Amino acid sequence: MVEDGSARVYRRGRRRPRRAALLSFVLMGNAVFQIIRTRHDVPLWWAPLALALLVAAGIWGALTEWRARTVVTAAGVTRQGPLRARTWAWPAVYDLRVEPSRSHALSTQPGWPAYLYDTEGRRFLLPHINEWQLDDPYAEVAALRSQARWYGMPGEQRPEVEARILRRAGQRKGWQWASVAAVVVFVLMLGVVLGEDVSGTPANLPLLLLAVPLAAFGVLGILLARYCAARALRLPR
Repeated sequence: MVEDGSARVYRRGRRRPRRAALLSFVLMGNAVFQIIRTRHDVPLWWAPLALALLVAAGIWGALTEWRARTVVTAAGVTRQGPLRARTWAWPAVYDLRVEPSRSHALSTQPGWPAYLYDTEGRRFLLPHINEWQLDDPYAEVAALRSQARWYGMPGEQRPEVEARILRRAGQRKGWQWASVAAVVVFVLMLGVVLGEDVSGTPANLPLLLLAVPLAAFGVLGILLARYCAARALRLPR
């Protein structure tokens, strides 16, 4: 974090762990290469598409790393993303919170990121306000919240907004479980492909490795998001 006049600018300053992210990128690239090298029934469009997606993911990660930042001023909060920026005036900000992340087990994501909640209960990640760039993100966000109330951020809790926050959190949890299930389905389909390859039966790679996992993700995501959202609202608070 750096002070720029009356603004606080949070951007990449410290060295961050990204071994697991680099390793996963290398493993995915190697998987694509091995499929291209060993299989002759792969459609001509499959390899360029897979490689293009990997390159796009790498470029997006680099832009996120170097361009993303959070700027806090007396007028509001600006979140600069990889491509565009978005600003919230303080009266439109419901709260600033640090919440634990479940995506940091392999050190690919910070464990304690900060989020902005608007008055509709929507959550937005604030780049670089986390333990990778700050010694104590909780204390930093508490100081921002205390200061923001002087600038017009609502200080009281609203039951209707809290209900929206819970519902949206349940929906996110449902989609997270659906993504895990889609990975499991992909691994199972990969086993089917390998089994058919051993038996000499031609495998439909686009169907097994793309269509089936995506269909599982979509269907399970919708069902689990509805279930988890309803369950979150029923739990005692």
